[in-house]
Amino acid sequence: MNLILLASIVVVGIAVVVLAVHYTGGSRPGRFETVFDAIAAYRGDYPETEVLDGRLTQGRDAAFLRLASPDRVGFVQVFGQHFLTREIGPADLAASVAANHATISVSPRDFTWRGGQYLFDDTATAAEVAGWFPKAALDAPRHHIGSVRHG
Repeated sequence: MNLILLASIVVVGIAVVVLAVHYTGGSRPGRFETVFDAIAAYRGDYPETEVLDGRLTQGRDAAFLRLASPDRVGFVQVFGQHFLTREIGPADLAASVAANHATISVSPRDFTWRGGQYLFDDTATAAEVAGWFPKAALDAPRHHIGSVRHG
């Protein structure tokens, strides 16, 4: 078989697969329609944890969940068609959780999740979510997002 013909077949095959994934919605970023969708995704990894309430971020791609255990906060975020879920406690945070306007900043020690800044619809929601975190997390010294405090 001619090398040019073989290369053309491979290129067309890859293009067909990419277009099929795109048109079936595989390239569309995931979102939570309601907080109940976020809770359901969280319960997939933590079925025994009792979730009392939750709030979606403004982009609807992440949610913070108030858990029955007062020293823990649930977190779930959409990554394509998958979810990142975490239970966050005082020992899991490398810095404080800070509410600033409608944004909270979370800096976990977990190397698989860098944390970040999460924008909510309003300041009151951001303050409410920040209040779900343990007091020790709110009083901890503030460090740059993504930094790890040793010791």
